[in-house]
Amino acid sequence: MSGGVEPETPPSSGGSATGSPMARKPPRHQLTAIRHCASSARIAAASTDLGLDSGTLSLISPADIRPSFLPVFRSGSCANIGPKSYMEDEHVCIDSLIEHLGMLTPAIPAPGAFYGVFDGHGGTDAVCFVRKNLLKFIIEDGHFPNSMEKAIRSAFVKADHAIADSLSLDRNSGTTALTALIFGR
Repeated sequence: MSGGVEPETPPSSGGSATGSPMARKPPRHQLTAIRHCASSARIAAASTDLGLDSGTLSLISPADIRPSFLPVFRSGSCANIGPKSYMEDEHVCIDSLIEHLGMLTPAIPAPGAFYGVFDGHGGTDAVCFVRKNLLKFIIEDGHFPNSMEKAIRSAFVKADHAIADSLSLDRNSGTTALTALIFGR
C-alpha cells in the first residue's frame, strides 16, 4: 500500500474476486429517468432534473404525422423435429401482406406482416389447416380492418369450428397457435 485508502470493491455474486466485468453492474446513466415511456410529463420532469430547457421539447402524436418511410419486415425461421418420429408443427412467415395477398384483399391499412407458430398434436391435419386458412379467415372477416381484435378473435373461432365440422380432417389431430399480425405506419 502507498498510504492511501484503497477503493472498496463491490461485493460480487459469484465469479472471481478480481472485479471481472461479469461481477459488476453496468453504470447507471442519468437519463434512466426517461425509461421507455415518452409521456410529456415524464420528459418534462426528467429534463428539469437534468437541467435541460424543456421549452424546446415537444411530442407529436404518431397519428398527427405521416412517416416518410415505409417499414420493411424481415423474418427467419427454424424448425426442429426433436425426438419425435415425424414433424407435427408448422409455421408461417409473411413479411409483406400486400405482396402475399395482392389485390384480393380489402384495403390493408398499412404495410403489414403475419407470423404464426402452430404446434401440432396427434397428427398434422389440424395444424396444416390452420396454417393455410387462419390469415384468410382474418382478412375475410367483416370486422377487418376496422376492428382487428374482433377480426382475429372471429378467425380463430371460425378455424376451430371448421376443424370440428370437417369430415376430411383427422379428429385426433389438434393444434395450438401463436400468431402476430403487424401493421406499420
